[in-house]
Amino acid sequence: MTASASPDLSDLSALDPALARTLQRFARLDADTPTPQLDYAGRRRLLSTLQAQLLRSPLPGMVRTDHFVPAPGREITVRSYQKGSAPSPQTLVWLHGGGWMVGDLNTHDDLCEHLAQFTGHTVLSVHYRRTPENPFPAPLDDVTAVLQWLHRMQGVLPFARDSVLLGGDSAGAHLALACALRHAAAPQPADAGQPARPARLHGLLLFYPPIAPEQDHPSMQAFSEGFGLTRSAMARYWQELGGAEGADARCRLPASCTDTLPRLPPAVVCTASHDILRDEGEAFARQLQAAGVPTRLLRAPGMVHGFARMLTASPQARQQVEQACHALAALLHGATAGSAAA
Repeated sequence: MTASASPDLSDLSALDPALARTLQRFARLDADTPTPQLDYAGRRRLLSTLQAQLLRSPLPGMVRTDHFVPAPGREITVRSYQKGSAPSPQTLVWLHGGGWMVGDLNTHDDLCEHLAQFTGHTVLSVHYRRTPENPFPAPLDDVTAVLQWLHRMQGVLPFARDSVLLGGDSAGAHLALACALRHAAAPQPADAGQPARPARLHGLLLFYPPIAPEQDHPSMQAFSEGFGLTRSAMARYWQELGGAEGADARCRLPASCTDTLPRLPPAVVCTASHDILRDEGEAFARQLQAAGVPTRLLRAPGMVHGFARMLTASPQARQQVEQACHALAALLHGATAGSAAA
């Protein structure tokens, strides 16, 4: 998320008032933080950190633990969140948003704690490699490595399972889709000489995913300035994401993978009413439904891009995140019941 010029509340009358005030606070923070020594990515990362510190409100009773996933030439940091010490029924692997460039484990503490509270699951937040230093598919490779680690660590870590949920907000939702498409297109058996088998994906929870670099939807025009994420910032993020070769190039553009979409797990797609990415996310949800994927589409009224990260500042945003969690549970229950009946 990037701050734009300070929004005029008269232009934001349809927004949740708490979110409108938060946008103004972010805009003031942007204006009051001169950083001539930082490049674009460095400044965006700093502001994202400061925004998170401004809103941070830890939930009581939440157990947070950092873990370190070994991978070729690198180590991936992940953070688990669990309400209390009792074993949780499921694991939700979470990929943070931030244009593939911004965001980290700390910026998403509030959201991940609430996801753990709302679902009752262990939430595992992944700090994947970011652009521009690490173009696509580097972040996607990190997600795959974490899923392989979860499969490998069964019986060692209580949240390591053969089947997990996968989700993300914004760029993280895009990576969740890319990961699901990669593994649906090329499942890896645990045979000798082949890569370790990743944990299977049981469901997807996606908040306002970026789908279309072309940026030609009406919502891109309607909310291009003054609603948090700007059109120019999104264009920059897509540019810095970079390209890929072969199958990974297709995973970068989820809507193009028409042959693989039917093999995706059930998905909840949550968009925001006042977001430049609203229309492309909703079009993709309808594409999933047409492909036969059990999909629930939710549009959060009065919300802007990034509202899930601002849920401690807005009771309405908190309610929308909780509703999305409940929708995924209901969707998975329905899919399981339908499969059993068949």
